[in-house]
Amino acid sequence: MKKPVYAALDLHSGHSVLGSMKHDGQTQPRMRFPTEASILRAQVERLGRKRRPLYLTMEAGALTRWASGIVRPLVERLIICEPRHNRLINSNPTKSDEADVEGMCLLLRLGKLKEVWMGTDRTREIYRALVYELLNWRDAQRELKALIKARYRGWGVLRLHGIRVFSAKGRQEYLAQLPAEEERRMMHRLYGQLDHALKQWKETLKEVERVGGKFWEVQQFQRVPGVGPIAAHVFSAIIEEPSRFASKLKLWKYSKLGITDRSSDNKPLGYQRLDRRGNAELKNLSCQTKGDVPPPNPSREKSPLLTGQLELHTFPLIKNLHRLVRCVRGITVRL
Repeated sequence: MKKPVYAALDLHSGHSVLGSMKHDGQTQPRMRFPTEASILRAQVERLGRKRRPLYLTMEAGALTRWASGIVRPLVERLIICEPRHNRLINSNPTKSDEADVEGMCLLLRLGKLKEVWMGTDRTREIYRALVYELLNWRDAQRELKALIKARYRGWGVLRLHGIRVFSAKGRQEYLAQLPAEEERRMMHRLYGQLDHALKQWKETLKEVERVGGKFWEVQQFQRVPGVGPIAAHVFSAIIEEPSRFASKLKLWKYSKLGITDRSSDNKPLGYQRLDRRGNAELKNLSCQTKGDVPPPNPSREKSPLLTGQLELHTFPLIKNLHRLVRCVRGITVRL
């Protein structure tokens, strides 16, 4: 079997750098070229003419989905790696695009890259983007509501009752309590932004339901107690492909429910706690399901979770996510 060629692509919006390394570690000349589809395809095809298996890696980023769609058919294997784990590149005192490419080629040759899963289904990609757009409009409303209340309190309007302050009729009562016209004009602008964010949220939700209606698992997720239509769409769009997780523990860790356990010379380095890495939206879904209570604080008491002896019913976050995992398993079997 012929030994492969290890190549790396450093993507940027203006110019990108492509380089390669032989199996014995000898580096090949690196090429800098404008980031265009036709030029990128031609440069990768040129490396493939060496009649050897071509392994290509690139870091996960904003351009990765676009570039992977172009180069995937041209290489033997495409590895999309996690940039935060490439310490050899990040700690380089003479960092440059060419040095980054050489470092990625070396890590690829040594098998030290952490691969990141990235789907190829265009419909799923659009669905995922729509769901994140929906979440962005939700966050925009939350920030504007907090700002509106802060403005009222700053001008002496202290009694703000629930959602009435944001409704079209109820807001007039609070606007009348402001001391002058300039304050009212400012609040009208904030209300206009809030109304726009709410309108865009509703329109985006319609698009999410239209695209997500093609996926049967959305209805399946809603059978889990406490999971409504929006939560089902969010979970389906973020998970995207159930088989990407080798086990349910991988899914828990991706949902920010993993446990950090760091030690040196058999001495703990800080308290054990929930890992901050992962997708916060999946953790939020676990908190929103029916019958939740706050989880135990691992930093203050020794929880069975830390020793792998925790029963699901003693940790509501993991119990609720486990219900969704069962749905994911069913989806995997059906697919």
